[in-house]
Amino acid sequence: MVKAHGVTFYVKHVTADIPWSTKETPGNERTKGSIKFKKCKLTIDSENNATISKLGITDAWLKHPTRRAARIIFYAGSEVHASLKANEYEHSRMKDVHGSCGSRWVICDILDEHELTVFALRFTQKFRILAPNEPYYQDYDNKEYIYEEDDDYDDDIED
Repeated sequence: MVKAHGVTFYVKHVTADIPWSTKETPGNERTKGSIKFKKCKLTIDSENNATISKLGITDAWLKHPTRRAARIIFYAGSEVHASLKANEYEHSRMKDVHGSCGSRWVICDILDEHELTVFALRFTQKFRILAPNEPYYQDYDNKEYIYEEDDDYDDDIED
């Protein structure tokens, strides 16, 4: 696991050739410590391997990751979908994804962190938060793999 700018990435392997320091957190049940890098660049390749390298002069203009509460995926036509279509929570444009065996999913960003908490309590185990290095997360911005069918949902909403 690698964390950068408040975003967590689950990776297969990490390589780093720059100095680092440690931070102990004995009070934390899960993470007893961490390795910290300062002024570095994180690159994750297509095989989910992370490389931490020195931040160069030209990298100073790289944009920080866009902050959003979470990018989520859920079943098309579900109660989660109905709630978002009714604009009960602030969200980005919903995009349709076809999975294996004819399954239909929807991806969008929940934009407000406080609303995400209420959303998660209301829809426990009815959606999943996508990690930034997951293909569905990345495909959300790629028109080649994701397409929109906003009007097709009206007949599918469960009561």
